[in-house]
Amino acid sequence: MKNWTYKNFTIHEFNELSSTNSQAFGLANSRQISENEIILARSQTQGRGRKDRTWISPSENLYFSLVLRPKISAAKISQISFIAITALRNSIAKIANNSVLAKWPNDLLIDEKKVAGLLLESKISGENCEFVVLGIGLNIESNPDNVIFLAGNLKDFGITISIELALQNFLDEFEKLYQNWHDFGFKGIRKLWLENAYKLGEKITVKLDEEKIEGIFEDLDEEGNLLLKTGEKVLKISAADVA
Repeated sequence: MKNWTYKNFTIHEFNELSSTNSQAFGLANSRQISENEIILARSQTQGRGRKDRTWISPSENLYFSLVLRPKISAAKISQISFIAITALRNSIAKIANNSVLAKWPNDLLIDEKKVAGLLLESKISGENCEFVVLGIGLNIESNPDNVIFLAGNLKDFGITISIELALQNFLDEFEKLYQNWHDFGFKGIRKLWLENAYKLGEKITVKLDEEKIEGIFEDLDEEGNLLLKTGEKVLKISAADVA
C-alpha cells in the first residue's frame, strides 16, 4: 500500500482488494478513515455494483471509494450519487469527442455504451447520515462483455488517460459540485444532471424486480426519483433498471 494526497483528499492505494467499498466502509465505520479519504485499488477480486452485482475489475481501470461525512438527513443521501455522476461526466466530457450521458440512476455512457458505474453505501444513525461511501468504477482500458447493458471503455473511444489523472480530474469536478450542493441544495445539481440525461423525454423500459413498465422519461424530481409518464399517469420510480 502507498499513500498520497491530492488537494484536500488523501488516497490509500492498494495493488489488490476484494472491494474498495467494503474496505472503505469498514475503515469508516471504525473511524480509521474520515472525510475526503479514498481507498483506491489497481484491481478487485470481489468488486460490487448495484443490487450486489459483480463488477469485473481487472487492472488498468479505475476503482475507488471516497468517504464523506456530510451533516445531512438520511433522505438526502441519494442526491450525492447525482453529484458524483455529474462530476464524472464533466471530467470525461472535457477529453472526449463523443456523446457522454448520465443514465439513471448511476451509470455513465459514451455513445450509449456503459463506461462507468457508481455504488453509494451509507451508515445512518436515527434519521441522520453518519457517513457515506461513494464507490466508482471507470473502464479505462477494458470492459466486460457479458453484461446487462452494453459496455465500453475510454481507450476504445480514443481517450488515453492514466488512473491517477482520471481520479484527479474527477476530484476537481466533484469538489466544486459537492460544495455547490452544500451551499445551494440539490436544484442546481438536478439541472446539470438533466442537461446530459440519457433518453430524457424518450420512451424507456423500467424493470422493477420482475415487472417491466414502458413509458416516457419525463423528469427527475427533487429527491432524484425518475418520473415515468404512462398514459395519463406519472409514476415515481425510486430504484430500478432502465433500458
